[in-house]
Amino acid sequence: MSVTTWVQLGMILFGLGMGFVVPRGGKPLPLVSKDSIINVLTGALLWPIRLGLTLAGVTLAQGSDAGLAGVVHLGTFGHPAAQFAFVFLLLDLAKYWLHRADHRIPWLWSFHRVHHSTENIDATAGLRMHVVDFLQLTAAPIVLFGLLFDVSQFAAWVLPAALCVGIVADAFSHMHVEYPMSNPVLRGLVYVFNNPLFHGWHHTRDAVLCDGNYANALPVWDVIFGSNVTRDQPPALYGIDGDQRLQNDVLGLQMLRPAAK
Repeated sequence: MSVTTWVQLGMILFGLGMGFVVPRGGKPLPLVSKDSIINVLTGALLWPIRLGLTLAGVTLAQGSDAGLAGVVHLGTFGHPAAQFAFVFLLLDLAKYWLHRADHRIPWLWSFHRVHHSTENIDATAGLRMHVVDFLQLTAAPIVLFGLLFDVSQFAAWVLPAALCVGIVADAFSHMHVEYPMSNPVLRGLVYVFNNPLFHGWHHTRDAVLCDGNYANALPVWDVIFGSNVTRDQPPALYGIDGDQRLQNDVLGLQMLRPAAK
């Protein structure tokens, strides 16, 4: 397995454990539930696609025998730390706008709502995605650093490390853990790195009135672009309702089958 897969697996296991140690609202979610099983099965079905595309993207970004590279040549771009900052910030900003488009463009939302269909947000929730939504997210680093920017002269660790930070942010933000804003340290960090409180407001069922918090790793993008909807307490309900609801099983979600009324 790739390093990104190991990081994601480790974060999910860690998050499930923390969901019992410091659960949100003091109420742990069941370790095994219908939603968590659906999430894990969906992730397992999509994993080969992710692995193949990720390896292809890293190979393309680092150069290959075929000579494929981005059209904008960056050379060594200075110190590896500067390379990492460039790759991470550009990728995170791209994910912000892609995620915002997923909510604002009806055709994209029809797929992205699969991710929002669970009413129980835990460390496995990030695995629940429609294949179309999954493909566009996985394609982002390939387009940026395989086709647009030539980063083949960057340090070999830079792109995988940037991808791993995004994976850590995604897993952490979905954890069923308490994030008390009464703690001055946590309050100070709420807009530094994505977290369960910040991302919880992205998953609120009352999305019609509270639609925002699209950032992957850095909440500052939502602050800059006016889409921050964070409040001091987590939302009361998660998921989607009305005619947006979907049949809650692996095949039903991928087929976008409406839930029974």
